[in-house]
Amino acid sequence: MLFLLGGYDLEMLTIKELLKQNNIKFIDKNLSWGAKLSDYQDELNFDGTIYGVELEEDITPPKNYKSIDHHNKNSHLPSSLEQVAHILNVKLNRHQQLVSANDANHIKGMQNLNATYEEIQTIRELDRKAQGVTDKDEELAKKSIKDLNIIYSKTPHFSAICDRVYDKFNNYIVYNDKKIVFYGYKVKDILKYLDTKHIKKDDYYYGGGEFGFVGIAEDKLSKENILNLIEEFNIKEIISYHTFMLPFIFELEDKKEIVSKFEFKPYKDEYNELAYFHKFFKSSMFSKDENENSSFYQFKEKDIPFSISKSKEYKLNLKSVNLRMFKTGVGILSFHIENDTYQDEKDILEINDYGRRIYPEYLDETLKCNLVPNYIEVDGVKEDFHYTKRPTKITLSKIITHFLPKEKIEVAVDDRMFVISFYKNETFAEKLKDDFMSYDKWYEYIYIDGDGITVQNDEMKQELIQKATYPRWQNYKTMYGISKYSFVCLSSSDFTLSHIKTMYFQMFSLLLMVRATILKFSNEVSDIANNIDKKETTDKVNDLYKRYIQFVNNFYFREVTAKDQGLEIYEKALDILNIQRDIKDLDAEIDELHKFVEIKQKKEAEIEAEKTNKKLTDISLYGGILLLASFFTGFFGMNVGSDENFSGYFVYPSILVSIYFGYKYIKREKR
Repeated sequence: MLFLLGGYDLEMLTIKELLKQNNIKFIDKNLSWGAKLSDYQDELNFDGTIYGVELEEDITPPKNYKSIDHHNKNSHLPSSLEQVAHILNVKLNRHQQLVSANDANHIKGMQNLNATYEEIQTIRELDRKAQGVTDKDEELAKKSIKDLNIIYSKTPHFSAICDRVYDKFNNYIVYNDKKIVFYGYKVKDILKYLDTKHIKKDDYYYGGGEFGFVGIAEDKLSKENILNLIEEFNIKEIISYHTFMLPFIFELEDKKEIVSKFEFKPYKDEYNELAYFHKFFKSSMFSKDENENSSFYQFKEKDIPFSISKSKEYKLNLKSVNLRMFKTGVGILSFHIENDTYQDEKDILEINDYGRRIYPEYLDETLKCNLVPNYIEVDGVKEDFHYTKRPTKITLSKIITHFLPKEKIEVAVDDRMFVISFYKNETFAEKLKDDFMSYDKWYEYIYIDGDGITVQNDEMKQELIQKATYPRWQNYKTMYGISKYSFVCLSSSDFTLSHIKTMYFQMFSLLLMVRATILKFSNEVSDIANNIDKKETTDKVNDLYKRYIQFVNNFYFREVTAKDQGLEIYEKALDILNIQRDIKDLDAEIDELHKFVEIKQKKEAEIEAEKTNKKLTDISLYGGILLLASFFTGFFGMNVGSDENFSGYFVYPSILVSIYFGYKYIKREKR
């Protein structure tokens, strides 16, 4: 095999060193960014397999040529370094892993590997040096940076600027007279924008994941075109993201009716999720067939206006309504909502608190409840929680029953849905970096208090905050919180948003399903216990026990990922949601019920065996009586002579005597 090396950066130098270490043939022409296959035109007559590493195919490659890249159409693939290591069948060391993560996803990629501040700084400095960034470029980069996130670069090496504004801006644009690069925006949105400007696909490049970078190659646009592109750029930034999740219980035979407004969506392999979770989690949660352990559905319409009114009206974008159905008889309806307008902490708290309500917690004398919004409106359906007379039963919000048939479901929560929330706020994040224990808004955000803090004891508040907070990334101004009502993330950047929308949504879907299934099983145990003497109890308990074992094997996991952060958050959620405690109690309840049935079955078997033995004894006694009677009949009939009257004097009395004593014996035995 022969490797042809592309433009220089730290990843390319690391690949070069890896090839040297393994005595693999390669050719390196010391190229810079934008290296082309034609640069190696004279080397393409090699007989074996040729691997081109990050080379633009400006000429037709030979049949024995294979491309190694992770940009543009290949952005879903692992880094080029990982691909080379896979071909060579070698394992990357810590330094090489960091280089790979850096090239694939910049600083965020290294943070996902729990890199220290020193490790990140070292890798970035080495990468800039490999790209040819000089001390002069570093100084020009400093002079280029102002307070705006649109930066005119005085150096052609944009990486010297990116590393300095990474913590300053969530997303930004760097440009000069010859090129422009968008950083931190949703790549799909940028590509759509470039398409509206009729910029050719061959003229731009992209990578770095969902919120990565998109650049237009040098000299593809004039200075005037670049300035016009910036001036007309108007992609709104996501301030917060809200997912409301409603777990419910249903009968399996009703599934078809429940999903009637939704379309089944077979799981499409998403690399980050596949790499993140353990195999057993993926086999239970990621289905490509409707009849597997779980099945995923999506409402037919997307991007629906979603309004909540409380202190003011919030007009939001309902990106999608999803439905996940599990074979345990539990479903989860979820609303996925984007906010690109409202920035204040109070706004986010109100959206979370009032958007989750599914019925009033109470009704006062005027038939009102101040814990519900003035109204919620979605897809032309409006719920104002208004009553003209006091209801005698719980009535679910029209927002819920618009999507699900109310008579076919039983909600597995109280009057509010579970909330997953991401909120990007630099000022808020800075306060938490300094001292999250004393900031009341952090408590309110975790515990979804939209109308002020609901704990008025400082010691208790501190204890609850400490228990609910996951502070691993505090110095990076990113904090997570978990309560029995919520999983929230507060950050100065939106790099964690994709994790919230994918990996953590999957994780909490499992957790909520497990909690609801425990409730479902507990209700069944209670019903069976209340009717323990019924004949069908044994069959019901055996069926329950079988389904419980299947549930534990398929869905109750002690861990779902080997990643430190995911493992720690999952364990913390198991504790806060009381899942381990509840499943232990349920296990004991079902075990006791199963033992009772076993004892009952054993006792019933013993009684039945005793009855059978009695019957056999009675049959034997009756047989003996008849045998005795036969004996007397035969004896006197054969030996007394021919006098019939004389023989009758002995035969008939003997029969009567045998029957009498046999009857007395049987009567005594039955007593």
